[in-house]
This record gives sequence, structure tokens and C-alpha cells, in this order.
Amino acid sequence: MSRKPLVLANWKMTMSIVESLAFVRDFQAQAGDLSKRVDVILCPPYTALWAVAAAAPEAGLHLGAQNVAALDEPAQTGEISAALLAEAGCRWVMIGHWEVRRRLGEDEATLNRKVHTALAAGLAPIVFLGPARDDSTSLYTLLERQLAHTLTGCGRQHVASMAFIFEPEEAIGAARPWSPERAAAGPAFIRGWLAGQWGDGLAERVRILYGGSVTPEHAGSLLAFSDVDGLGVGRGGRSPATLAAIVRQVAESKRVE
Repeated sequence: MSRKPLVLANWKMTMSIVESLAFVRDFQAQAGDLSKRVDVILCPPYTALWAVAAAAPEAGLHLGAQNVAALDEPAQTGEISAALLAEAGCRWVMIGHWEVRRRLGEDEATLNRKVHTALAAGLAPIVFLGPARDDSTSLYTLLERQLAHTLTGCGRQHVASMAFIFEPEEAIGAARPWSPERAAAGPAFIRGWLAGQWGDGLAERVRILYGGSVTPEHAGSLLAFSDVDGLGVGRGGRSPATLAAIVRQVAESKRVE
């Protein structure tokens, strides 16, 4: 495998500044040099971004934001711009998580604006894709629509900087993730679609994850498929021991050649 594996920890609306800094310290102690083999992105709440930005590089971690405004206009109370996130130390930003899409009623056109706003500020989008809980559209038809609309106007250099995560809405907060075979079908299709648009070379460089109720018990089987380059973690990403265990499995399953 030539792609460096990737793990994303989404802390959602949890973790105070004190808890966030303690997490970085404890995770570093438990993970050791795993960050040299796996890129780990922490996505704290906005209040902890600046503090984690100062601590993360020393621990070999990357910083991401959980959301970004679709428009770079100052009169948007309660929103946060890509430029402010970049200034706070973010390198990555999540775009299209189902919890955000549901709360704000976002469609792919809105996500496309977020992608371009993030790119203009120098942030790398982490694009979330996958079926809604109530969507009966075939998986591949749905993913093709999401990809085509969300990436409208993006060039090769833009897509090369991104990461993608296949996360079905019904798997969020569930007792267990999708079965490994079902989970791997999404990343495989995404990589094939990217290859069709920008060639095999680019598609083979882009990292694609599975997310949705990931635990150490399920990580190994989810990683058995070549198109799954890592995992997105919610609840488990707030425990240093649990996240370290998942990162360790990713490192062992996805050795870079």
C-alpha cells in the first residue's frame, strides 16, 4: 500500500479545553510513534481549537474543524469562516456530516460552496458521503450524484488535497458499523468514480475512510479491504486508549510500502 493511512476523531459537542489537552497528552503516551505510520486528525469543538493547535504538532497529530460556513461573508452570526479556522491552526475541515446536513437542511450545492470556501482558505476538505437513513436510492446512484454535485468546479489539484469518508447515516450512533462488505462497497465506488474523472494516478493517492460506530472490536474486519484507507471515529475518538487501539490496528493493517 502506498497511501499513508488516516484516522479521523470527531469529538462533536464534547471535550472542554482541559479535557482536550489531557487527551492529547494521554493519547501521545499510549500511541507512541504510531503517528509516524498513521495520520491522525482530531476535530475538537471550536472552543478547543486554539489550545489543541498548540499541542497537536508535538504529539504528531493534525487539527481539523467539524464544519465551516458556506459563504465567506462576515454577517453570519453563529457561523465560522474557513479563514478563521485556518488562523486557529486547522489544516482540515469536515464537510457534509449527516448531523450537520440534517440540522441545517444542507444539499450538495451548499456542500460544494463549503468545499470551495475551504480550498480558498488553504484548508483540505474531508468530504462525507453516504446514504441518508430514509433514502431508497441505490447506493451507487446516490454516491455518483453526491460526488458529481459536491465536487463541481474542482480540479485535479483540489481533489488531490482532499480526503473522503463513507459514512451511512443509519450507522451513526448505532450499536455496530455496517458489515465489512457493505462498508467497503462505498470507498471502492468512490475511488472508481474519482479514477473515471481524474485518472487512476490521482484516485490511487486519495485516502478514503469508513465511518459509523467504529470500535476496536470491528476495526480489523473493516480494514481488510484495500480501498478502506482508515476509519472515522466518533464516540471512541474521545478515549485516548480506544483511539490508540484503533490507530494501532490501522497501522498494522495498512502498512505503507
